[in-house]
Amino acid sequence: MPIEIKINNSLNPNARYITYSPSPCQIRQTPAGSALTVKLKSKAASAGGGVAVFYANRAVGVQPTATLTVALPANGTWVDFGLAGKQGKPSVDDLDCLLIATGGGASLTVPLMVRVRKNANTLKPRERDRFLLALAKVNSATPVPSAYQALRNMHVNAADGEEHRGPQFLPWHRTYLLDLERGLQAIDPSVAMHYWRFDQPAPKVFTRLFMGETKRLPSAADFVVLDPGNPLVGWVTDSDPGILRASHFNTKTEAAPGLPGFELLNQAGTLALGPNYPEFRGLEGTPHGAAHVSFNGWISDIATAPKDPLFFMLHSNVDRLWALWQWMNHRTNPDDPNTYTGQNRDGRRVDDTTWPWNRVITPPRPNFAPGSGLPGSPLTPTPGGKPTIRNMIDYHGSRVALPLDWLGFSYDDVPFDFNP
Repeated sequence: MPIEIKINNSLNPNARYITYSPSPCQIRQTPAGSALTVKLKSKAASAGGGVAVFYANRAVGVQPTATLTVALPANGTWVDFGLAGKQGKPSVDDLDCLLIATGGGASLTVPLMVRVRKNANTLKPRERDRFLLALAKVNSATPVPSAYQALRNMHVNAADGEEHRGPQFLPWHRTYLLDLERGLQAIDPSVAMHYWRFDQPAPKVFTRLFMGETKRLPSAADFVVLDPGNPLVGWVTDSDPGILRASHFNTKTEAAPGLPGFELLNQAGTLALGPNYPEFRGLEGTPHGAAHVSFNGWISDIATAPKDPLFFMLHSNVDRLWALWQWMNHRTNPDDPNTYTGQNRDGRRVDDTTWPWNRVITPPRPNFAPGSGLPGSPLTPTPGGKPTIRNMIDYHGSRVALPLDWLGFSYDDVPFDFNP
């Protein structure tokens, strides 16, 4: 069929990944010919595969449709449309979602992936294994230091003021997660940064095949037990092999409890903290802090927490709670103080760049900056190598103003809505 389709405004096969936010796409006929009407539809390539929906344009009130009819001009001009994953129909495998264009008696099929961050306890074994293998490779010995070690070096006591105890806590950690996720996707583009939902039992997470069988020791820590075939068997950080962690709860049957007097707030309680940012960011204490101290070991202390890869799955859930709160309360406008209430300190104002990706090492920033700029993505140019807090807020690009600012990720249970 003499047509071309751009996914995320690109012909690069590495850009054929979509989320629940409508990706900017284009279609044209080439070479130019007579005007042509094309019908777009989607289906899963196999049972359980991803399914896409279509947006005629990016405007308030536009709803997704299962099909889209597009008139292609005879002169070969590109025609815009939006493409997104169908809520509740994410992919399981790479390119298991098909975009099908039919017209003029012919058809063209473009394989895609509806790639979203999922509840780690629901992953298929092959999804889990791809995630673990990419995670192990990010932490491989070559180059030295590994990309993971550079991330670990960002989250230390000397950087506490950049990362915690202020309004920047949520956008800073969203950037941190995105850094790791893009590193994982450079290794395997089918991988997303999945989350541990700590207010529910997660028996499939704390196993020898996943994050490690975790002993229940109320006052001590021990190394988790991993299956010999688990890619994390060779896990090393700071030249320390293994993962030091023990739980204060039964990881097979219980949610993370926090500690006596510092109980973990469940999802409903977290979302009820308040509709405005100053109240909601109280989740830094509980459930966030309470989830950390539900364990002994590395993850329970700021200075060592990222040495345990569970750290990033914990923070992916914290970020998911923020995303869910944003969707429920329509909090995506960074100029609305109810969306983000900054403070007059470097790194906490909405247009401040974020350390260490900005490489600023003058006070009040720390005097070191591990790693480098935020990695790019074939899906979107946002936020660039030196992200600001503003860049991290409307991660779905739900506000219709252009240029389209979106970060290339979604959560399995957080819908997309246009939110002017």
